[in-house]
Amino acid sequence: MFKKGNNIFSLLIIILSVFMTSSVNIINAADSSTPETTSVTNQTNSDQNTDATQTTAKDWGSQLITKVQLQNAKGKPQNTFDPYDTIRAYWEFATPKGGVNEGGVNEGDTITVTVPKELVITSDVTAPQPVTEIPGGKQIGTATLNKTNRTVTIKFNNYAANKSKTDTVTGSFFVSTSWNLNLVQEHQNVPIDWNVSGTATNNSDSTGSASVGQASVTDPNEILYKYGSYIENGDIIQWTVRVNYKGEKIPDAIYRDTLGKNQTLLNDADHPITVNSATADHTTGNITNDAVNKFADINATTTEDGFDVNLGTIDQTAIITYYTKIDNLAEKSTSYSNTGDLLSNKDELQNITINQPNTTLGSDAHDGDQVTSIMGHKIWNVPAGTQLPDSVTINLIQNGNSATPYASKTIKADTNWSYVFNNLPKYDNDGNAYNYTVQETPVTGFTSITDPTNYDITNVLSKMKVTKVWNDGNNADQHNPVLTGIYGDGAPKNNVFALSADNNWTYTLENLPSNANWTVSEIGYIDNDGKDVFTWSAPKGYIATQTTNNGNKFDKTITNTLATSLTVNKVWDDGGNKNVTNPASVQIQLYQNDNKQGDQPLGDPVTLNSDNNWTYKFGANDPNNTASETNQLPKYDADGNEITYSAQEVTVPDGYTMSSEIDKTKETITNTYKSTTTPTDDTRDFTVNKIWSDNDSSKRPSSITVYLTANGTKTGDPVTIKPDTNGKWSYTWTGLAKNDADGKAIQYSADEDNVNDYDKKIVDNTDDTVTTITNTLDKTPGGNTGDTTTNVKVTKIWSDNNNQDKLRPSSVTVNLLNADDTNVDSTVLNSDNNWTHEFTGLDKSTKYHVTEDDVDNYTTNINQTDPADVKITNTHTPSTTTTTDDKTNLNVTKTWSDSNNKDNLRPSQVTIHLFKDGKEVDSSALNADNNWAHNFTGLDKASTYTVSEDAVSGYTSNIDKTSATNVKITNTHTPSTTTTKDDKTNLTVNKLWNDSNNKDNLRPSQVTVHLLKNGSVIGQAVQLSSLNAWSYTWNNLDKNGNYSVQEDAVSGYTAAQSTNNNVITITNTHTPKTPGNPDNPDNPGTPFTPDNPGGNNGNNGSNGGTGDQINTDNGGGGSDTTTDFTPNNPMVPSVPYQRTNTSNSLLPQTGSKDANILYSILGVLILGFISICELKRKRA
Repeated sequence: MFKKGNNIFSLLIIILSVFMTSSVNIINAADSSTPETTSVTNQTNSDQNTDATQTTAKDWGSQLITKVQLQNAKGKPQNTFDPYDTIRAYWEFATPKGGVNEGGVNEGDTITVTVPKELVITSDVTAPQPVTEIPGGKQIGTATLNKTNRTVTIKFNNYAANKSKTDTVTGSFFVSTSWNLNLVQEHQNVPIDWNVSGTATNNSDSTGSASVGQASVTDPNEILYKYGSYIENGDIIQWTVRVNYKGEKIPDAIYRDTLGKNQTLLNDADHPITVNSATADHTTGNITNDAVNKFADINATTTEDGFDVNLGTIDQTAIITYYTKIDNLAEKSTSYSNTGDLLSNKDELQNITINQPNTTLGSDAHDGDQVTSIMGHKIWNVPAGTQLPDSVTINLIQNGNSATPYASKTIKADTNWSYVFNNLPKYDNDGNAYNYTVQETPVTGFTSITDPTNYDITNVLSKMKVTKVWNDGNNADQHNPVLTGIYGDGAPKNNVFALSADNNWTYTLENLPSNANWTVSEIGYIDNDGKDVFTWSAPKGYIATQTTNNGNKFDKTITNTLATSLTVNKVWDDGGNKNVTNPASVQIQLYQNDNKQGDQPLGDPVTLNSDNNWTYKFGANDPNNTASETNQLPKYDADGNEITYSAQEVTVPDGYTMSSEIDKTKETITNTYKSTTTPTDDTRDFTVNKIWSDNDSSKRPSSITVYLTANGTKTGDPVTIKPDTNGKWSYTWTGLAKNDADGKAIQYSADEDNVNDYDKKIVDNTDDTVTTITNTLDKTPGGNTGDTTTNVKVTKIWSDNNNQDKLRPSSVTVNLLNADDTNVDSTVLNSDNNWTHEFTGLDKSTKYHVTEDDVDNYTTNINQTDPADVKITNTHTPSTTTTTDDKTNLNVTKTWSDSNNKDNLRPSQVTIHLFKDGKEVDSSALNADNNWAHNFTGLDKASTYTVSEDAVSGYTSNIDKTSATNVKITNTHTPSTTTTKDDKTNLTVNKLWNDSNNKDNLRPSQVTVHLLKNGSVIGQAVQLSSLNAWSYTWNNLDKNGNYSVQEDAVSGYTAAQSTNNNVITITNTHTPKTPGNPDNPDNPGTPFTPDNPGGNNGNNGSNGGTGDQINTDNGGGGSDTTTDFTPNNPMVPSVPYQRTNTSNSLLPQTGSKDANILYSILGVLILGFISICELKRKRA
């Protein structure tokens, strides 16, 4: 066949030609992304000879693509998708820069990519959709989708063309779709055929393959579900409602549908509202319309905003199908929403809102068109026969704005006290989700309790807690029990009760009737012999304040404050001058000095004259003078600080000087006549002046005592000096002898009784007429730190029954913070330093407070009544209750996260409620006296117990069950009084958990978050946990920085961040897996289109595929337009569920890298074999 000598080489050439041809074809196939690839190559060659004004359109194919990914419905990359999950096929691209001749793009140039065949496409998108630049959001072109060719085409505009001449133009787009279940199956790892080349294939962020999860089966307890799909070129939405899949008996059932915005209900021959009876298979999740429709005679009744279907009493599944027409076709919404309600005997059983995303593209796409709904019930937990109100008003609160409710509804008994708010906007204009809560307009005689797990409100008959407070600086336990009565309509028959140390001076009246008002009065006491003594007044020597409440309008506090008095006597010292006529009267003003705040006038001046013997008693407790503000004088203020009282003349009479002397509850004011005669040759005057060098310190006394010295010896009586109306401290002695008995001049001076915390300096002037006494705050070490510095002492107290449970740590860390909550210093307290430390040398002009790092198993109470002497008490209540096999206990502790009550909003107590299997069985008040803790004991182990608390105004509440017998309630308030300087800012990080209430028990007890400035970590990491309500704020940050946060990875969770002004929210998501039973296809030969997943969580529907949606976004993620979305082509109940199984193995594909390598190796082996044979032939 071949000529000798040439046959081998000819064969070799033929073989090599075959392989080279095969290789060229493989390469071309690999590089080809669309049928237009050849024209791309030709266009590129021809462009090399064009000038900068070239405008011929060119298709770049996929060569500009830089990244390809599969993403979830929220735009986050993901490697596993369940069979009916929404999947985003996502592309990023970047143009070459430098102009037309150097690789830029022209207006009209296109990018063409192919949608992977593993994903389903069901319709075209022919209307050009905007494609936006990243970052920036400026439109750079449009996108269309061709179903037949499975191609997306991006067409560049003039802006992109011009910018590409000097810079790279970057953009992205995506197609919302789902798995093509004819090509993939559950539990399969699927290689994704993107059909791209170049940068995208080498990008580590690109998705090369993904796994198919397992489909779930419809919840057998479902009673209401709905979904929608676009038909007729996307102008009409077909909605399908599934009622009573559970198949239970529902009497007087009514389905009510409320249409969302921009839709019109259709009800014509082509688009009827139909109601069909159906049979549900709870094993497979399949639903089949009955051959004989039992609901054929049921018709829908249209309403103003939708329609009603009166189903009557049903005990099987009903399928309702209807259609809506899109009204805003010129500018479609991002999604279209409908809400369904199922009622039974007018009672709201179930509510569901569906947001059906639309294929809307462009930088302005957001979630603002989505809606949600709120459903709840009013529950009356009251004794039988209780008179209920005719109606109750329920207020819907948006983002905590209770002052202006977003909406209100009046509900009555005929609707079983149920309420629903439909078509509520789900997001604001910035894409932030609204937070909705419900509140009840207060109902007299009832207390409302909100359920933290839903929108129900429970009302109980009002409780009145009466508390007795003794404000007298003594131990309250030394007082005799007090008799107290309650009066008013419907008051209990036994309306007198005792408050004593035995009941902690509190008593709670329960089940008080509605529509009544009550008063509480202190009427007597129980004497030492146990006899009731009725005085009908407060104890002698005490002031009874008006009853006040503690956050609950019905709670009352009776405070008895120890009374005091001040008797003022007026003395005239005329120096024996009988020619002097005293004034007929003088006016005296009372002053109070509360907590060293300085003398403040109290009440009106009183007149002293001869009629009252120049005396008056402030605090006389005269029953005929109750209007006077000075008739009763409390000895202590509300915080237990002793109040000092003093009196001064309003105006010192002309010709007199004034001095005063106070002895406990008595004050003598002396007016001394000043002689107008010129001192004789043998008499003289002498003056003492007082100067304070203390920067108006609160330590300065209200008066001082001075005395005169003659030749170094005290003479005369001491004199009390107070500041005059001009603030001057001075006194003048008159008529002093110039010389002694020997005729020698007397040397006069003045001195004072020592003033605590002050140093004194006495200076006599040179002419011996004035002495000046200067008092300066003591600055000696260990003493008072003077004008500029101060000290703060911290002492730790343990209340844990001598560490009975061995939980006390070996040390704790306390922190000193300034007014801006900036950490100034920290220290460790332990037994070596006797659990105490003193922070010294602090700037006195700054206010300080102390915090303590969390101590496990202890509650912390920080007493900072004296800012210089802080007491921190850590309390742990040892378990003194012995639990049996069938009994247990539940310990509840409260923690406050409010910057040490900086805004003074913290209430004095909070009421918690214990629920057994959903019904309230006990309650308790937490306050500082019980260290904000209570232990419920003797509980049945077989029951489920939960805890709630009455709402605390201004605080958010987080209830965390830290163990089987311990619950921690954290109340958080972010102070609004913190101001930042112009060059400072702050940043708050909040942690949210999206894990079905920790269903899989994977949530950690804490997470670590780092603060970054301009991309670099600064400061120490912080721990977020339930102890700080999963929140932390950094203050006093430089405004010129770019701040962000970074969280250490949490195993089993994905993390997403969102930013709203200076608040960053980190949401950790874990989706619990609920295994279902695999379906068994009945008809494998029928092509399958992904549609209804046949399963959901029983309330909100499933996350099904969206069919074909193409979109662009402003970055890697894009906006989320698929929340609460079900797929196109939902399963019609009469069509069996189908799936075609495929093999897990894949044959090598032509043009793949594996095939190229295989052919190359095979060619080399054959060539080598032929060469060896030829050499052997020649040698032979």
